[in-house]
Amino acid sequence: MSDWSLTSLRHKYLTFPTLLRSIPVGVVLAAGILATSWTHDLLSDHYDMVVHTYEAIDTTKDVLIALDDAETGQRGYLVSGDKRYLAPYEKAMERLHLLQNDLMTRISDNSGQVARVKALDALIEKKLEELKHSISLYDDVGADAARTNEIGYMAVGTMDRIRDIIGEITVTEHTLLDTRHAEVEADEFRIRVVAIIVGLASFLTRAGVEMYLARRYRLIRS
Repeated sequence: MSDWSLTSLRHKYLTFPTLLRSIPVGVVLAAGILATSWTHDLLSDHYDMVVHTYEAIDTTKDVLIALDDAETGQRGYLVSGDKRYLAPYEKAMERLHLLQNDLMTRISDNSGQVARVKALDALIEKKLEELKHSISLYDDVGADAARTNEIGYMAVGTMDRIRDIIGEITVTEHTLLDTRHAEVEADEFRIRVVAIIVGLASFLTRAGVEMYLARRYRLIRS
């Protein structure tokens, strides 16, 4: 009849060789799991930053597209007098403030970028006022006054300054992107190294234990 008592099970299974085989390898595996978990978390964080940077770059492009749409719609109206040309202008006005807030949120972790986006926001507001003023002149005074006013605004070059700042923001984000891609690659390499080290450590630990037990068994028998 089998003896299933705690004492019997302890003597049968919790032997010195069993513990020696289990504990060191278990410690190595536990350390490996912790190291692997840490490297995967690090990779996930850095990958999220890469995605975040791409989104910031895309948002700057969307801001510029919306401004171009607003300018195109306004100029189409000044040339034709057809209010249908104001549709892209009005849609762009609705989108721009959302895009500006989105861009500020995406670069808020970088003080240099925050300063650039604040300068960009001020120029965007100036440009929108210019567009609005020309449209008002067209409606209140006439086409010639509006077009003359628009030529004066073009000489000021607000849109050129906007493009310059957007270019600076984009270049900075691309530099960050390169850094963050390098971090992701380093994390992936680190994960491979950890896996190799854990595998080797497990093998060497088990081999060392077996060699010790074999030597101990020979000594006991001799």
